[in-house]
Amino acid sequence: MIAAAGGTGERVVREPRAPGAPRRRTERSARTRAAAGRVRRARGPEPGTGPAAVNPNLSRVSDRKVDALEVEPGAGAIAPSSIRFEALAVPTFRWYWIFSWVSSTGDGMENVIRNVLVYQLAGATAPFWLGMMVFAHWVPFTFFSLYGGVLADRYDNRKVQIVAQLLLMTAAVAIAAVTIGGVVTTWWLFGLLLLHGFAGAIGGPAQQTLIHSMVGPSKLLSAVSLNSTARQFSQVIGPAVAGFIVVAFGPGWGFLINALTFVPLLLFLAFVRVRPLAARSTTPIRAALRDGLRFVRGRPYIAALIGVEMLGVIFLGHTFNSFLVLFAHDVLHVDDLGYSFLLVGSGIGAVAAAFYLAYARDRRHSGRFIVGAAMAEMLAILVFAFSTNYAASFLLLVVVGASAVLTQSLTNTKIQLSAPNDIRGRVMGAYTFGTQGMRVLNGPLLGGAAIVFGAPMAVAGAAAVVFAGLAAILARVPQLKQDR
Repeated sequence: MIAAAGGTGERVVREPRAPGAPRRRTERSARTRAAAGRVRRARGPEPGTGPAAVNPNLSRVSDRKVDALEVEPGAGAIAPSSIRFEALAVPTFRWYWIFSWVSSTGDGMENVIRNVLVYQLAGATAPFWLGMMVFAHWVPFTFFSLYGGVLADRYDNRKVQIVAQLLLMTAAVAIAAVTIGGVVTTWWLFGLLLLHGFAGAIGGPAQQTLIHSMVGPSKLLSAVSLNSTARQFSQVIGPAVAGFIVVAFGPGWGFLINALTFVPLLLFLAFVRVRPLAARSTTPIRAALRDGLRFVRGRPYIAALIGVEMLGVIFLGHTFNSFLVLFAHDVLHVDDLGYSFLLVGSGIGAVAAAFYLAYARDRRHSGRFIVGAAMAEMLAILVFAFSTNYAASFLLLVVVGASAVLTQSLTNTKIQLSAPNDIRGRVMGAYTFGTQGMRVLNGPLLGGAAIVFGAPMAVAGAAAVVFAGLAAILARVPQLKQDR
């Protein structure tokens, strides 16, 4: 007979037994084998065998105590250095990402059209009203972001997203109606932006945890970077389309087209089903809020990462993006189409950053790397504030877009991986509060400074203050200098 030797892959040929010859024992009895198995399990695997020997990365992970933050996605897997967007291999996420990009593109259209409309309606007070539009959009995040985190832990994230998207669509239809009807004022824009911001505040944490449920921890960085890139790239397509629509049809029809971009995502969310990573929380709201804040306060590394993003949003944030229309018209002396294509630079930078993250997906990025990316963004904004050359300003916005995606993607991923499944929504609510709820301050701050000193000096001063703050955070939090 022919038999395979145990686990060696060799083939052993046994001679047939002669008739009448005594039977030879070629293997242990069942009782002996069972006893030997118990001994082997008690001793553990022999040196040089088992998964750790095949892959030393697994041994390094298992030999030290780590929290979820320190286990990088795909730990233990040795992958070749190639560009691969792993999250797109998940069909549910792939379709969600496509429909979200369509919706974000419509939002990018609305931002540009609204800024142009404010510029036309407000006249000399345009800098103040542009700042107030930012205030109206982000003040709901200040009051409702933490509650949005509780909603993400207590309810089906998909349903929370549907409610948020319906509210956003309602605001978009309303602003289109008053603009086409010829009754739009800056106060109409202000009020409808409050509704827009409320929808974003209650839906933001649920969106983050829904993405995590779709792709799992190992593909989270890929998903987050793709999502950030889609938002940034929507600032390429959206403004370009908006420029043509405003010139050809007027702002009202641009707002209406934006309202229609919510339909594909709403239909997708209505039919898709996503398995949650943990059971829904039943903790009372006050206690749930305290749990999320306590988790963040007890981890200086996480609090510092939130602080890195929070500094930028307090002093610059979306007000800087709103001010680009002022730089385009008053500093660079281009028309609305030139303003729209100026934003292409940040989109190109975002795409470049996404390709880098796809290539370096298995590389550890320390907190120092994240702070460095944020500091590079501030330096680019500082130089941009004094630039009078269109090409140079375009290239500087490429750096701004790339740095923003690196900072946001890596910070978001590290914070999500640090949080247990049952509290992740509340932790992301705290992150949303710090990085979006505090944007309420940059509208009045930067808008007021622009009234007094002019937009270029206000932007340059804000970038310098943020750069100094980032340096202080890096110096005071030693955990940021460690590879995690």
